[in-house]
Amino acid sequence: MDPENAQAVMHYIQDLKDKVIVLPSENEVKMLAASVKERKGKYLLIYRYEITKQNNNILPDMDFL
Repeated sequence: MDPENAQAVMHYIQDLKDKVIVLPSENEVKMLAASVKERKGKYLLIYRYEITKQNNNILPDMDFL
């Protein structure tokens, strides 16, 4: 991510902790932890989540069949 956006992203992502988010796949995930880390001038978004509801109607990716 751009260095000038790192602080804003950090505040936003920390507010998502313990919240349930519905993904475009219709899976629901609970955000367990999230942070922005800087290393050698580059910023990375690091997060951990738990799937709380899985959409079983999604077909598997054809590349894996």
